[in-house]
Amino acid sequence: GTIIKPKLGLRPEPFANAAYQFWLGGDFIKNDEPQGNQVFCPTKKVIPLVADALKRAQDETGEAKLFSANITADDHSEMVARGEYILETFGPDADKVAFLVDGYVGGPGMVTTARRQYPNQYLHYHRAGHGAVTSPSAKRGYTAYILAKMSRLMGASGIHVGTMGYGK
Repeated sequence: GTIIKPKLGLRPEPFANAAYQFWLGGDFIKNDEPQGNQVFCPTKKVIPLVADALKRAQDETGEAKLFSANITADDHSEMVARGEYILETFGPDADKVAFLVDGYVGGPGMVTTARRQYPNQYLHYHRAGHGAVTSPSAKRGYTAYILAKMSRLMGASGIHVGTMGYGK
């Protein structure tokens, strides 16, 4: 899998085109933590293009493709609205969509709300900001292992580990 780069500044059409090109040879694309609903790449514009790119890539390769969409928002209602829009837009391919939630920044309630609202979607916990409590140099907080366990207790299917132990 991959994260489409750059994470910031990429407009809807280039994002969807990059997704399509990657899906011709790969299988999984993840929005990253800042790629939720940006002014230069709004959800309502990029998601239909990504759904179309996924469908075309599946039709061309004959293989299932996956997309992890960042639904993190500044409130729970907006997060749920984004999730509903994404599932509706992907339609019959909604089972090919996972949801990413910035769990450390959004907090336990955000993750639990997403799990309760979407019990059948893979729920990806992104841990951006975790270094404030998990960094070995912080000398406070808890370990990355505990963060991973807590994410599962909140309802996440899995956690983004990236550079665990170094934080960011």
